[in-house]
Amino acid sequence: MQYESFIYLAEIVGVAVFAVTGALAAQGKRVDILGVVILAIVTALGGGTIRDITLNAHPVSWLADTSYLWTAIISAVGAFILCRYVAYPRRALLVLDAMGLALFSILGAQKALAMGQSGVVVVMMAMITGTAGGMIRDVLTREIPLVLHRGGEIYATPAMAGAIFFVAFNGSIDDRLLALISMGLIFAARMAAVFADLRLPEFIVAGHRLESEETARDMEK
Repeated sequence: MQYESFIYLAEIVGVAVFAVTGALAAQGKRVDILGVVILAIVTALGGGTIRDITLNAHPVSWLADTSYLWTAIISAVGAFILCRYVAYPRRALLVLDAMGLALFSILGAQKALAMGQSGVVVVMMAMITGTAGGMIRDVLTREIPLVLHRGGEIYATPAMAGAIFFVAFNGSIDDRLLALISMGLIFAARMAAVFADLRLPEFIVAGHRLESEETARDMEK
């Protein structure tokens, strides 16, 4: 398989996975099928759209190739139908989200690198591509975005670490193998955060007591 074909297949899989997470995020939100499809589309295509606009890459990927858009729509409708008959564990959403994060982060890094961007820009584009769609999804469903989640939960950090690895070893390892290793690192780090409860230190001002999650929720009402 040519490297370009590998990238295209990874993009289609990433769109499908993120679209399903957008659809699953509608659980309990009293959203109809149109709302589910909209959530799926913004989740799957939001990060890449912001990346392309930032990099001045025109036309935006899903406008140049509508198969991305159709993949998101079909995945959303499929999830909408399937979830009416098959129960899924809540953590399935987190696992699928981690897969999308891994795929899209490295795909974003690869596109920025192909456009001749510097290492720091490549890492930023990887993080934007991997996390922006999920942030839009969370805002639309009135959830705290995972990137800003209380308790120091690791989310964007794996994307940054994987992108740094991708940039550091670019040219030293076969392109396809490097992409797969980088995606694997991101996915493994995110899964460790979910199942092993790995967290980053929280910001606490000296002399102040950190509020509990229950208190924080009460203050937000």
